[in-house]
Amino acid sequence: MSQRKTAHDDVRAAVEAYVSAVSVADPKAVRAAFRADAHMWGYLGEQFVSAPIEAFSEVVAADEDAPRWSRDYTYAIRAVEVSGDVAVAVLDEYGYQGHDFTNHFSLVRQDGAWLIASKTFFRRDPERSDTVGAAGADVEPGDQTAD
Repeated sequence: MSQRKTAHDDVRAAVEAYVSAVSVADPKAVRAAFRADAHMWGYLGEQFVSAPIEAFSEVVAADEDAPRWSRDYTYAIRAVEVSGDVAVAVLDEYGYQGHDFTNHFSLVRQDGAWLIASKTFFRRDPERSDTVGAAGADVEPGDQTAD
């Protein structure tokens, strides 16, 4: 197996670790998927969000509804690109806390481990015309499910 293929698989595994953590509402595992200094930016409808990743782990910790929504949660890793010790990945989520999201992750490899350095996200709201079809045309909901 080539080094490039291994790095690609390792980046996918880092994104899968994020998916596993959020799908069971495990804030400790969420923090473990990210660098300690990671940050997130994005939109929840019209609301712009900019916060350290710890704020996201607090949202995950407060989620008492995960057993209900996680049954229908699916996802697809749409893209992974690796350049040396940095990478980007695009993750589409369907049904996360009742909403669909597109996440753009930047990852770095440090001491052999891939961790998410930043998360930029967009919630796709059907009532907003600028969000319909925001996910990649090559990805259909249900391509993958969280374990």
